Amino acid sequence: MVFYLIGLGLGDPSDVTVRGLEVIKKCARVYLEAYTSIISGGKEGLEKFYGREVILADREQVEQASDDLFAGAETGDVALLVVISNASIMNAVGCCGLQLYHFGETVSIPFWQDGWEPVSFFDKINRNLKKKLHTLCLLDIKVKEQSLENLLRGRKIFEPPHYMRVHQAAQQLLTILQRHSSNPATSGKDPVGEDEMQLTENTQCVGIVRVGTSSQRIMRGTLKELAESDLGEPLHSLIICGECHPIEEDAMSKLAAYFNGQQTEPRNSTSKRGVFHLIGLGLGQPGDVTVKGLDIIKKCSRVFLEGYTSIMEGGVEALQELFGREIQVSDREQVEQQSDGILQCTHEGDVAFLVVGDPFGATTHADLVIRALDENIPVNIVHNASILNAVGCCGLQLYSFGETVSLPFWDDTWRPDSYYDKICSNMENGWHTLCLLDIKVKEQSVENLIKGRKVYEPPRYMTVAQAAIQLLEIIKMRAEQGKATPVTPDQLVIGLARVGTPTQQLKTCTLEDMAKVDLGGPLHSLVIVGETHPMEDEYVDMFR
Repeated sequence: MVFYLIGLGLGDPSDVTVRGLEVIKKCARVYLEAYTSIISGGKEGLEKFYGREVILADREQVEQASDDLFAGAETGDVALLVVISNASIMNAVGCCGLQLYHFGETVSIPFWQDGWEPVSFFDKINRNLKKKLHTLCLLDIKVKEQSLENLLRGRKIFEPPHYMRVHQAAQQLLTILQRHSSNPATSGKDPVGEDEMQLTENTQCVGIVRVGTSSQRIMRGTLKELAESDLGEPLHSLIICGECHPIEEDAMSKLAAYFNGQQTEPRNSTSKRGVFHLIGLGLGQPGDVTVKGLDIIKKCSRVFLEGYTSIMEGGVEALQELFGREIQVSDREQVEQQSDGILQCTHEGDVAFLVVGDPFGATTHADLVIRALDENIPVNIVHNASILNAVGCCGLQLYSFGETVSLPFWDDTWRPDSYYDKICSNMENGWHTLCLLDIKVKEQSVENLIKGRKVYEPPRYMTVAQAAIQLLEIIKMRAEQGKATPVTPDQLVIGLARVGTPTQQLKTCTLEDMAKVDLGGPLHSLVIVGETHPMEDEYVDMFR
């Protein structure tokens, strides 16, 4: 018998994947973890959508009486449903226009209470800003909480649920700033020094609410402006912006103008254009598409598949069989240089552009959305899982990851090593580093490029061993030059291969040993491990 942990996406019943829905319908018992997020329509909405009973599991049952959940697996398969483990805010945050690679450590901002006003999240935000990185702030949720009086008296009486809003989080941050300004010595435990203070009331921020729903809203402004805002119903998240690239600035402005909470209302447009749907396909299996995404795909007049930043199990043929329709594969040249041809298809009706992973996992995809908005074409985003949140399968906490880096293939004349500096920068703060490994699809040799011949090299996918070898060469080269090498051959790393598939593999070892590891076919990712919690150690050690 099997115990399944199934992500439900961003909160709508149809955000579940096709594969997840099939499992849910077959399980003997289905539980819903009901205290870290909310689902549209609640338990009743899920039961109606699934056509079966769903049992609510509160914090006490999941954290203290989990044996009861596992006991059900003795007589039949059991599913525990978790909101946001599929398409989570950790990668869906890209909907605001900021590049996911430029985020640092994620922080949680809790509700303050009388006698308890923690400020450690403030220090983490400042550390990110010092490194010019953006910060995703996850805002507190209180569900089935007891007052101190009821807790002491043993009464099972619970407070009404409440969800932190963007303005409340911003107000708490402003309060810390004011206290620090008036008396740095008492503003909090181990306060940030004046020379290290990065956050101000004028720091650019973004509030994002109800991500992935028809009432999604994005608001950009200073910290002070967001403290005075009202972005409506939950769930809310706050982003503290680090150093923004001009492309990010442009994207944020246009996406905030479009996603104003009223994007489903008719637009002042004289052109009759279909909707441009950017749809995430998840981790690489056809069944990883969400039910919502599949419904849209079947209704669109044209369907394109971006075919150069990842791979799909079974290729386009497997997708066509599942979707029951023709799909046109788009290469880099078409997407980056001839995207007008894709967008022009909205004159015929709705268009679906499919992306393995989450739609905002690459700059190119965000650029497509901006081009559509520039042409006054309505857009719709369907988020899904990507390696940026699925990397949690290795046992490391997603909150503790720093800036994501990309490792490119070296050649005879081009051997960049700036990613090593970013890894070392993450290590300084104790952060883990997710290394995305290079993919070469439909690439031309220099000779064929110069001669204008449309002859392409075989596809190549970097392995964890190749990535480790390049890192070891950088360490050796820098040591010979007398430079510091914070990341050494003895560094603990984790190799991941084919995450989310039945052949998923993970391996924990030193960087030096990883250079000899064979994890089989693509896609691979490498994690450089920072400071760990004992719970992380226990999980990571399973893959040694």
